[in-house]
Amino acid sequence: MFASRIARPALRTMRASRRNMGGQAVEYEGFEKTVRGVLPKDEHIVAGILGMYVGLYFVGKGVSAMTGGKKKEEAPAAAAPTLGGGSKIPSVEDANFGTWIESEANLGKLIASIEK
Repeated sequence: MFASRIARPALRTMRASRRNMGGQAVEYEGFEKTVRGVLPKDEHIVAGILGMYVGLYFVGKGVSAMTGGKKKEEAPAAAAPTLGGGSKIPSVEDANFGTWIESEANLGKLIASIEK
């Protein structure tokens, strides 16, 4: 009996009240009226704006291709570091490190710098 009293309110269904919020259609003015004449829904306006940006991108690419665009100049090659008797130890990631480390004197310099 006690359980049936508790369960009874749970069985009742809640009814949503109808608010009838349908209102009148929005009256547009000026530029928006002309746009809404062609693109009536919000989704159409979004698609139109995205299409406009994509169109501008491709027009820009086409004009750039027709005019030849800018010619890229090659950067001058960096001078190769000297491997001579300098006291500077090249980085392990340097391309010349392998040839530098082959010398016994340079290997000794590297070991001495690590032991410091």
